[in-house]
Amino acid sequence: MFIHRTKRTLLAAAAVLGLSFCTMAETAPVQAIDIGTIGTIAQAGAYYAQLNQQLNYLDNEGRDDYMKQIKAKYGVNNDYQANAMTERVMTRLSNAIAKTDPSILKKPYNYFVNNDTSFNAFCTIGHNMSVNIGLFEPLNYNENEVAFVLAHEMGHGQKNHAISGVKKRMPLDLLATIYGSGGGAAQLGAAILDQIGSAKLVTKPMEKEADALGFQYAVAAGYNVGGGAALWQRFLDKEKDVQTSGIMELFNDHPTTVSRRDTYSADITKWSNNVVAVNKDTGMITIRKKDFYQPQDIPSMSGKERAYLIAGNLSAVYHNNAKPSSGDVHVDGNNILCVGQQQIMDLSPVQNPSEVTNTLKKLL
Repeated sequence: MFIHRTKRTLLAAAAVLGLSFCTMAETAPVQAIDIGTIGTIAQAGAYYAQLNQQLNYLDNEGRDDYMKQIKAKYGVNNDYQANAMTERVMTRLSNAIAKTDPSILKKPYNYFVNNDTSFNAFCTIGHNMSVNIGLFEPLNYNENEVAFVLAHEMGHGQKNHAISGVKKRMPLDLLATIYGSGGGAAQLGAAILDQIGSAKLVTKPMEKEADALGFQYAVAAGYNVGGGAALWQRFLDKEKDVQTSGIMELFNDHPTTVSRRDTYSADITKWSNNVVAVNKDTGMITIRKKDFYQPQDIPSMSGKERAYLIAGNLSAVYHNNAKPSSGDVHVDGNNILCVGQQQIMDLSPVQNPSEVTNTLKKLL
């Protein structure tokens, strides 16, 4: 899950079965375990075996039916721009992932844009994904940043984090109630559906793994290397406005906005073979530790957000130990500053574009 949903989940987190077994072993000597205790353990094992069976069904042959239930719960939004962007991004990301993880070809992602106006996207069991309509406008429909959100969710999907989360967090007493009342698979499926979007299903290690995979997937799909850092910088810029709206309600056991931005910023530098960097305090872009350009705020984004996107483009120039020269620098017919075929930045908002162009030539 990308950002914590404000809607309270119907299922409270409880201790996992492994913890219960550990507690039993510590408090009761072997000779004190009677038939009733053994029966309780066996019954708990049976409940979790049924849970595993239902999860396996939803993850495979039942995943399309599960997707229908998800659509019924959240509603399908037909906004043309949002759907077209989602289709483009998912196609590019899926093709990129398939090059290193062909398992995606056997279970391609189902996805849709839903009617929820909060900022979120989620990937649940069965490679079923959904993007809230509320995700697009806060990002100003910036495809590079949207791509990092969806790539992050696909990281969860490729590592089966949703299944792991349900197994760890589904309360034993709930399972007992479901099967004790004869509810069976249908009621269990409904309970699992209610878990969608719960922050409690996603741990800090899962989020970090999804962030790392998301970077790999987005960059492999040809998106801006700086898209992840720009995304989180945008949140930081808007933090005062959104603290009361729920968009920035990050949960305590997850990476902070600042740490995520800084991790993605470090990825920009690594991708450039340590040539390009962004000063997180000023937004100054440096090339080999020499100042290149400090973007100013524009109506659509802050100077710092712009800095990460520009630095991401520059990073691509230096990847694979490329050695560009001043002769590679030029301005195309759309007033875009380029190094060879790589677009770097739009010069339209720049006060002195010739100075920026000449500085880049000197620093290359």
